[in-house]
Amino acid sequence: MRAMRKTALLLFLVFLMFGTLPAQTAGSTPSPAAAKVERYYRTELYFGRSKADGTIVSDEEWKAFLADIVTPRFPEGFTVLHGFGQYREAGGRIISEPSEVLIVLYSPKTKKKSRAKLEEIRSAYIKSFDQESVLRVDIPKRVSVIF
Repeated sequence: MRAMRKTALLLFLVFLMFGTLPAQTAGSTPSPAAAKVERYYRTELYFGRSKADGTIVSDEEWKAFLADIVTPRFPEGFTVLHGFGQYREAGGRIISEPSEVLIVLYSPKTKKKSRAKLEEIRSAYIKSFDQESVLRVDIPKRVSVIF
């Protein structure tokens, strides 16, 4: 019992002296205060997988599009989320389809060039797969990213 009290007292004193407990064990997550925070812009592109002829953009076609069009423009990385969406086409018909959401984070230093590259991606998809549009969402303020 005395050993537990001494240990508790010692930890309490270390906390009072340094404002924290002893260092974390190997492999543990660093504290948020020690993490590096950077500012980025975020843009999302929404790609419908239905084609005008009634077929679907195949997984192979989608992977090739990512490899040939997206990756060369954003080799630092991006995220793709799989989804299911719905929209009203120009003729008024409601379309439900599988979709992909491309998320790209980019530095304020590269904002103009990155946004031009995103437009290239949209145009390439519309042309390649006979689409009416690719929805683009630009987050209006920079987002904080903690590494």
